[in-house]
Amino acid sequence: MKNTVIVLLIIFVSCKSPSDKKIEFNSLELEQLQTSIDSLFNSHIGENEPGAALLVAYDGEMIIGKGFGLRDLEEKKPITKNTNMRMGSVSKQFTALTVLKLVDEGKISLSDSVYSIFPVETFKDGTTIEQLINHTSGEADAEEAFFTEWDSTKIAENKNVLEWYSKGNRTITKPGEKYQYNNGIYELIPSIVEKVSEEEFAEFAKNNVFDKAGMKKTNFFNLAKPIEIEERAFCYEKDSLGNWTKVDGHFLNGLLGAGGVYTSVNDYFQYDLALRNKTILSEKTHDIIFKPSSTEINNGVESYYAMGWGVTDSTASHSGGWFGTNTFTKRYLDKPLTIAIFMNRNTLFTNDLVKKTDSLVVEYIKNYR
Repeated sequence: MKNTVIVLLIIFVSCKSPSDKKIEFNSLELEQLQTSIDSLFNSHIGENEPGAALLVAYDGEMIIGKGFGLRDLEEKKPITKNTNMRMGSVSKQFTALTVLKLVDEGKISLSDSVYSIFPVETFKDGTTIEQLINHTSGEADAEEAFFTEWDSTKIAENKNVLEWYSKGNRTITKPGEKYQYNNGIYELIPSIVEKVSEEEFAEFAKNNVFDKAGMKKTNFFNLAKPIEIEERAFCYEKDSLGNWTKVDGHFLNGLLGAGGVYTSVNDYFQYDLALRNKTILSEKTHDIIFKPSSTEINNGVESYYAMGWGVTDSTASHSGGWFGTNTFTKRYLDKPLTIAIFMNRNTLFTNDLVKKTDSLVVEYIKNYR
C-alpha cells in the first residue's frame, strides 16, 4: 500500500508545473526527514518509558512537533506537542526577559548596580544587573551552597536565596572580571524583579513574557506553592534496579529563575515566532537579547553569553539539566530555523540525540528548502 501511494505521488508530481514539482518534492523529502527522526528517537526511547518532545520550526512553520514516550508512567499518558515539560536551565532565557521587560518600561537599567536595589555588603563592589544575567557577577553560587547548607525537609524559595546573599560577603572575584556560570544568581533575579515591579515574580512572568509571546499554558512552577500544570510531564530517573522513579519532589524545586519553567512544543513554537517577529519587547530591547555581553575561555576557545543564551555568530542555544530533566534549544541566527528537545528523563546528553537531530534537520534545510 505504501509503495502504491509513493507511485501515485510521483505520477501526480509529473503533471505539475516546475514550481509545483518543487513543492511536492519537498513534501516527500520532509516525510523522509520525519521518518529518520522517528527512527532516531525510537531507538533511544521505549514506548512505555519517559521520553521527549521535539520541535523543529523553519520560516514560521512547525515542520515537526511531536512527542515520544510517556509523560506519566502510572497512567500511561503519552507525551504530545501539548505536553508541558520542565525546562531546567532553558528557563534562564525567560528570566532574562522579565528583566528586559523592566528595562523596556524604564524601571531599571542593565547598568544599574544591584546594591541600589538590595543594599547589602556583598553587592557594595558595584555588581550590575547585566553582570547577574551574563554570569560575571563574581558572586558565589547560592544553589551550590543550598545542597549542603539547606534543611532538605523544607522547600527552599527565592526569598531564602536573597537572605543567603544578604548574610555577609559572598563575593569571590571582582564583578565583570570572570565568567562563572551561576544558578544561584539567577535565583536572586526574581527577587529583583519583584522589588522593582511590586508584583510576584511568576505572575509578572506570566503576564509580561509568556502571555505576550502567545505561551498561554506556560508557567513558572514553585513546589512550595504548587499550581495545576495542564498535561504535565512528570520527571523520572532510573534507580539502582533499573526502574524509572518519579523525582519531582526535590527540595530546591521551589527556586525559580535558574529553572522552574514548564512549557510545551506548541507554546515554545509561539515563543520562537514572537522572538523572530520581535513582539515581546520593543525592537530596540529585542536587539539586546542575542548580543554577546560576556566571554568564557575554555582550553583556549572563546564562547559567549548573552541574555539567557549562549551565542555564536550564527546560533543561540542553551541546555538544561535537572533531576529527571534534560532540555536543549538552538536557534539559528543566520537562517529561520529552531530546534528544541525537551525530555522528562536525564538521558539527552548521554547519547547523540542532539547532534544527530541537528545534523538531519540542517541537511534537509540545506538541500530542500
